[in-house]
Order: sequence, then structure tokens, then C-alpha cells
Amino acid sequence: MSRKFTSVFAVLILVLVGMTTVVNAKTTEIPQLSNIAELFGLPLNDLSLSRLEKKLDSMGLHSYPSYKEGEVSYSLGPEGILGVTNATIFSNSSRYVQQALLSGVVGSLEKRQALGELLQKKYGAPSEGYLNDGIGRSKWLFKDGTMIEFHNSTYDVYIMYVDERPRVMGRSGQIDVEALSRKKQ
Repeated sequence: MSRKFTSVFAVLILVLVGMTTVVNAKTTEIPQLSNIAELFGLPLNDLSLSRLEKKLDSMGLHSYPSYKEGEVSYSLGPEGILGVTNATIFSNSSRYVQQALLSGVVGSLEKRQALGELLQKKYGAPSEGYLNDGIGRSKWLFKDGTMIEFHNSTYDVYIMYVDERPRVMGRSGQIDVEALSRKKQ
């Protein structure tokens, strides 16, 4: 009788362990890495300035007066996003984002680490450079011609988003199809 009880008990343990494994597999999903650069939740590739401005306006952010063509600056508040307090957006003549520079003086080591870890969690290991516990200098390169460069090895922190080939409007007011076809190659 005791052998029967032991074997039943062993089977019960195996069933419970198996069920726990299935439950754990379902609850601990592997996070999906993003394969595109995103700026404030919008895909950076061919991002129009008007679309980005609408997004920032919905977040309660408004631009400073600008005297330079193709440059718009925003304050991200006194605390900013993990200490990053400024955003400067550079656009081409067709009003598509070429570059966005998020910067700030971040005195807190924890905030600087959190920034690096956030980027690494979203995009995976950097294509170039290094991150050691979220601190370092690194780049993420994407197939669509965009990249993110991150520097936070000192208090002066910046994250630069670059669209190396932003959309360009042709003289007729139409999109330059030839430039788009080169971009896909």
C-alpha cells in the first residue's frame, strides 16, 4: 500500500510541476524587440514634422519660438524623461524629420542607467558600442535607414535619432518615387 501511495504521490508531483511549467511559460512571455526606431511612439522612418508635432501637442508639449528654418525645440519639463529635458527636432525642406536630439544634464546615476536599460530592453543589444548596466555609448542601426545614438557615460546625456534618408517632396509636390525606390534597395 505504501508503494502505491508513493507512486500516486510521485505522479501527482509530476502533474503539478508540469502544470506550473505551463503556467509559467504563459505568464513570462518573452518581450518582443522593436526592429524600427521610434520617437515618442511614432516610427522615425519618413516621419512628418506635422505628425510629430501633433503627438507632442497631445502630450502637452509646445515648441519654443524658432528663428532657424528646419529646427524646432521643445522643453520636456523640469524633470524631463528620466532627466532628459530638451528635444530639438531638425527637418528637411519637405518637413520630414531628419534628426531628433534629446538631451539633458542627468546627475542621477540611477536615471542614466534606467535610460540605457530602457533602450536596451526595447531594441536589444546595440549594433555598435557598449552598455554596461545601462551606462555607455552605443548605436542601434535599423534596416530602414534609421539609427539611434546614445551617450550617457557622463552627466551630459543625449539620445540622437537619425533618419539618414528622410522623404523628400518632388518639385511637382509629389513624393520623389526614384528616391523611395533607392531607399528600399
